[in-house]
Amino acid sequence: MDGAALSATILPLVGVALGTAGTLTGQYLATRGEARRHTDQRAAETRAERKEAIVGFLDAVQRVEQVVDDRMHGRSPTAAVDDLLHSLWLSKKLLELVCSFDLASAAHRYTSTLHDLAQSPSIAGPSAAQKECRAEFMEAARRELGIDGRRLYPPTGTGTPSGR
Repeated sequence: MDGAALSATILPLVGVALGTAGTLTGQYLATRGEARRHTDQRAAETRAERKEAIVGFLDAVQRVEQVVDDRMHGRSPTAAVDDLLHSLWLSKKLLELVCSFDLASAAHRYTSTLHDLAQSPSIAGPSAAQKECRAEFMEAARRELGIDGRRLYPPTGTGTPSGR
């Protein structure tokens, strides 16, 4: 076999091998990129689901805190306390389904504290436990949503921002 016949046989085979390798590499890269996009999309959906649960919980908290605030100022609550507490506990349970153990634990402590305060016949002033539980929950929620930065609420004992 001479060189021309050998090249006529080998070069097409090399071309086919290179073409196959190129096609497989392209498919691998496309599949890897699609998998990364799918992972990113799923992470965004999970974050949105968690954020929705947190917002629902905070909405229920706000309504119960209004009852506590009304009682603290000697006013009768304008809403049915039992219904508000039911909504609060339900939103806490929904939060437990989609969020981390740390956030669910903080939500449970906050809910229990608010429940006790809302059931109390009279309240002298803002509860330190309520403020502490609120701060703990808010910081856990920020971590859950991937928000970095300084704490919004100083650690216990250094004072907490007032308001709801």
